[in-house]
Amino acid sequence: MNARFALITGLVFSVLLSGWLLYEQGTISGRLPASTQGPDLFVEDMDLKLINTDGRLRYHVTADRLDHYPSDDRAELTRPVMHVYAEDRPTWEIQSDSGRISSGNETVWLLGAVEARRLTNPGTRSLTIYTRDLMVKPEAQTAETEYMTRIRSDRFEIESTGLHADFINNRLELKSGVRGRFDDAG
Repeated sequence: MNARFALITGLVFSVLLSGWLLYEQGTISGRLPASTQGPDLFVEDMDLKLINTDGRLRYHVTADRLDHYPSDDRAELTRPVMHVYAEDRPTWEIQSDSGRISSGNETVWLLGAVEARRLTNPGTRSLTIYTRDLMVKPEAQTAETEYMTRIRSDRFEIESTGLHADFINNRLELKSGVRGRFDDAG
């Protein structure tokens, strides 16, 4: 009888302990608090198109990956490619190693090695800009860098330190240390 009593007491104790453990598990939230430093979401094969109030495409950004950080509402991009459209002007395609979009999408930083190509239309010549760490203001349709810049076309090659690009007026302003080579044939 003592063995039977001990067995029943052990079973009752086990049932009570299991019930208490299940109750405690239910009161603990299964959610972990969101990280204040890490990303809160990510998108792979990102494709973003921004249109203006007239419904015209202003710019188009693709990237292998986008990570959003809620602490400052920024987005980090992996291998972004940005197309900047200006009415009646050639489209620019700009690609870089990585990028960052500020809160409010006001500034896009294309970081690391940057290659910007003016896509050719009838009547325009190809033009390629090589630089690093380019800051693009999509609404103003401008871009600038303080780093070494090389501009190449089929007729010339120019180097400078620093560049300001105005995509609306199709104008490149070279900041300092400008030197170049021109081919007058053609």
